[in-house]
Amino acid sequence: MPDDAQRKAVVLDYFERVNAGDVDAVVKMFSPTAKVADPVGSPTVSGQEELHAYFRRVINEFGTKDVPGKPSGAQDGASVAIPLKATINNPLDPAGGRLDVDVICTFRIGEDGLIEEMNAYWGMSDVAPAAG
Repeated sequence: MPDDAQRKAVVLDYFERVNAGDVDAVVKMFSPTAKVADPVGSPTVSGQEELHAYFRRVINEFGTKDVPGKPSGAQDGASVAIPLKATINNPLDPAGGRLDVDVICTFRIGEDGLIEEMNAYWGMSDVAPAAG
């Protein structure tokens, strides 16, 4: 079972892979039965096929670049929470504007070191035009 430091390293590696734009490498980090809710309250994505489609959209369509904060472990032996700023393409702006989204993500890491669950907490009040 991954210890607290190993679970945090998995989460940080996830963001590195997203930022590198490698859909296959990101999906390989998830268990075959993993579930993703982004944002929490939207339909859950599950299974390898749905995860591939979801991450192709996140990486290719939205051009997501994440700046993660410091991860915090939980005492359940499986969970990690992390704040981050996601910068994405604005899907409503034909001129190609970008948006910043303040997010809190929670991850549950399995005994095999794979991500079993990811939940992204953000609402419309957490979205603003990208700085810069």
